[in-house]
Amino acid sequence: MPHADLLAALLPPVSYDMAGPHVAASLTMEGRELDRVQADAAHAVGGLRPFLYQQWLEDYERVYGLPGHCARGEQLWQERLALLAVALRERGGISLAWLKRYAALAGYTVEISEYREFRAGHSRAGDALTNGDWIYAFLVQAGGEGCRRFRAGQSVAGEALRTWGDSLLECIINWRKPAHTVALVAYREA
Repeated sequence: MPHADLLAALLPPVSYDMAGPHVAASLTMEGRELDRVQADAAHAVGGLRPFLYQQWLEDYERVYGLPGHCARGEQLWQERLALLAVALRERGGISLAWLKRYAALAGYTVEISEYREFRAGHSRAGDALTNGDWIYAFLVQAGGEGCRRFRAGQSVAGEALRTWGDSLLECIINWRKPAHTVALVAYREA
């Protein structure tokens, strides 16, 4: 049943003349708009599933602040969806296991270890009772090149003679780590 007919059924029959030109025009216009909204409702619900209804990607990027300050230039469509997947998963809570999964979503394989204070049953006699501020630090060990050298034919004028680390990985870890902690990043030669 069209919405114009439903709206007409809501009006008190004595107070309104359904055949009147103004009432009929108003019911027709408002009924068509409600019909259009009902037809579009299925598309709006698609906004809850951004990987299936990808026309909502720009809205999700705006809400989640993507591509973020760690992005390197223009992303491909798949990379934009991957960044959105990372942003959606990050709502799960911050832990070292979560940071490890977060780095894996960005394409990095890392191991994370903590510096622990003395604990009965876990520490040995003679161990320090406290590690001071080290209890707020953790070590991220990543594979790959820790040092990249300037190479004739591969590098260009103006580049540094040597660079250390992976700025994207370090940015991701430092951006998402708990605020009271310090992340130390070390690289293993692959």
